[in-house]
Amino acid sequence: MPMETEFAPAERASEETVQRQFELMRTLPFVWEFLDAVPNISLVLNAERQIVFANRAFRVSGGIEKAESKDCVHSSYLGKRPGEAAGCIRAGLTVGGCGTTVFCRTCGAVQSILNSQKQQLPDVQECRMICGEANEPLDLRVWARPISVEDESFTVFSVMDISDEKRRRALERVFFHDVLNTAGGVKGLADLLTDSGLSAEETEELAGMLSEAADQLVEDITAQRVLALAESGKMQLDLMPVFSAEVLLKVMRQLHSMGISSGIALAIDPAAEETEFRSDPVLVRRVLLNLVKNAMEASEPGGRVMSCCYRDGDEVCFTVHNSTAMPAEVQRQVFTRSFSTKGAGRGLGTYGIRLITEHYLRGSVSFVSAAETGTTFTLRFPVRFADTELPEA
Repeated sequence: MPMETEFAPAERASEETVQRQFELMRTLPFVWEFLDAVPNISLVLNAERQIVFANRAFRVSGGIEKAESKDCVHSSYLGKRPGEAAGCIRAGLTVGGCGTTVFCRTCGAVQSILNSQKQQLPDVQECRMICGEANEPLDLRVWARPISVEDESFTVFSVMDISDEKRRRALERVFFHDVLNTAGGVKGLADLLTDSGLSAEETEELAGMLSEAADQLVEDITAQRVLALAESGKMQLDLMPVFSAEVLLKVMRQLHSMGISSGIALAIDPAAEETEFRSDPVLVRRVLLNLVKNAMEASEPGGRVMSCCYRDGDEVCFTVHNSTAMPAEVQRQVFTRSFSTKGAGRGLGTYGIRLITEHYLRGSVSFVSAAETGTTFTLRFPVRFADTELPEA
C-alpha cells in the first residue's frame, strides 16, 4: 500500500539497495575525485530521492568528514533525502519525510528533483529551507540533472547558498525605493520655488523644507552605505552626544515630510523624557525610523503609532507601539535576516535594526505582542558608550 503524502511519493528504497547504489557510485572511475573537486554541495540521489553519494563539500558541511582523505567512508547520510540531511524543520512533520509535507509543494528543491525525473532534463529552482533550532532560513539555488548508470536512473543534485545575493537584492530595492521617494520630494519643492507669485515668507519656508529634504536624501544614501558596511563587518561609528526626545521628533518630522504617514496618526507620548546619551546619531535615527515605519505598515487604516523615550538606569529606552498584534509565526521569525510579511525585497528592516543596534550600538531590541495590547518594540542604548567598546572592523 502506498504511503500517505501531501506532495512527492513517500516510498523509499531498502537499505540494501541504497548500499548497493553507493558502492556502484564510489567504484566508478574518477567520480569521487570529480565531485570532491566541486566547491558546492553535490549529491547523487536515487529514484526515491534518497542520497546514495555525496561530495566532500556536503560531508564537511555536515560535520561528517574532517579530513581530506577519500578513504574515510561515512554512510550516516545514506538513504536520507536532502531536507532530512540538512535538518529542515519540515522534514520531520510526516512519516514520509522530506518532500511529503504540504509545505513541500512550494519547495524549489523537491520541485527541481521531480521536474528533472519527469522530464529527463536539467532543472534549476530557488528555495528557502528553514533548518536547525534557531529556525534560520537558508536561501538556496538548486540544480537537478538526470543521469543513468548501468540502466539505473539517478539525479545529480547541487546546491548553492545565495543568502548574500538575496540580501543584496533586498538592500538595493529598499534603498532605491527610499531614495526615489526623497528625490521626488526634493523636485516637488524645487518646482514650487520657481513660482514667481510666492511671498518672501513662503519662499523662505520652502527653501528650508528643500534644504531639509536634501539633507534627508544625503542621509538615505549614507544609510545604504552604513547597512552594507554593517553586513560586511566594516562599519565605523561616529560617536557624539544624542538627545532622545530630539532624535524622536526628527524621526516624526522626517516621516511627515516623506508623506509616509498618510492615514496613520503619529504621536509622541507626552511622558517622553529628554535624555542625553553617547552614540552614533545617524544610526540611532535610522533604527528608530525603521521601527516606526514598520509599525505604520502593520497598522490598520486610521490607526495610530505612539512613540516614547525615557531613561532606565544606565540605559535610554525608546518604545514604538501600534495596536495590531503579530501572528505567532511572524513573532518567531521577526528578526530573521530574510523574513518579511511584505513581499519580495522587504525582509531587511527588523534584521537590520537588530544587527546595527546589538552589534554596533551596544544596545538591545525586543518586542511584546498580544491581541489585547497590540505590539510594542523597545530599543535600549547605553547612556555611556566608551570608545574602547567600539566593535572591531
